[in-house]
Amino acid sequence: MARQEFMTEMEARLKDFDDKMTRLAARPKPKNEQAKAEREKTYFFLKARRDELRDQLAQAAATPDAAWNKFKASVEKVYTDMVQYMEETCARIDGPENAGLY
Repeated sequence: MARQEFMTEMEARLKDFDDKMTRLAARPKPKNEQAKAEREKTYFFLKARRDELRDQLAQAAATPDAAWNKFKASVEKVYTDMVQYMEETCARIDGPENAGLY
């Protein structure tokens, strides 16, 4: 996949992720204080990771061609880890039947 195609695809994926984060924030708060705190912590952790990923994408233009594949793999891993963390946390807090953000 060419650099520009990857960048366009990743921007679309991040927009989708932002939409899911908005839906996560709008969900009813868990009644359990520990679950409520864990979900809030997760939300802010994911926002920070997403911002970090956006910063990495902003640096993509400066990434030399020789390092592009390594850079691309790194960005994809961060995104995959971010999505997996959200899924696992939501399933643990809200139960698997309500964790369908992804």
